[in-house]
Amino acid sequence: MLSYFFSAALYAASTEIHQHKAREIDEDIPVPEIALSVFRDSMDGVNIHITVANYILGAPDLAPSASISEDGFLYGHVHVFVNGIKRQRLYGQNVHIPNTWMKTGVNQMAISLNSHQHENWILNQENIVASVFLDLAKETLVLHHFLSQPIENEHTLYWSLLDF
Repeated sequence: MLSYFFSAALYAASTEIHQHKAREIDEDIPVPEIALSVFRDSMDGVNIHITVANYILGAPDLAPSASISEDGFLYGHVHVFVNGIKRQRLYGQNVHIPNTWMKTGVNQMAISLNSHQHENWILNQENIVASVFLDLAKETLVLHHFLSQPIENEHTLYWSLLDF
C-alpha cells in the first residue's frame, strides 16, 4: 500500500514537472547529478540543501547567454515543487519549506534541474530530479527518497538526514 502511495505521489509531481518543455542533454555533456539533505527547521517546516555536480546553479542574469560553460557544464536553476505544486524557482542551494505549504501527514518535495529558458534538463527522456517524502509528525522525518542522477563521488555524502 505504501509503495502505491509513493508511486501515485511521484506521478502527481511528475505531471507538474512535465508541464515545462524538455531539453535533452547532449551525449558529450557531463550529466548533472543531484542530491538533497533535509533538516527540520526549529521554528517552521523544513530546510532543504541541494547539492549538484556537473551543473552551474545560479540566476539567469548572472549567467552568459549560452547554456553550457567553457568547462562543458550546463547552466541553470531549479524548480521547487511541494506536493506536486510548483512553489518557486531557486538560484542557490538552500530553500525553506514552510508548514503552510505542507499538509498533515506525508508530503513530497521535488527539485528539478532547469535551463534558464525554463526547459527541464532530461537524459534519455527522463527529468533530472530529486524527490523526498517526509512526515513532520514522525520521529524519522524522511520516509522515502528518489534521485534520478545521484552524485556518484564516493567522497561526497549525498544523502544526509539530520533530525533536529
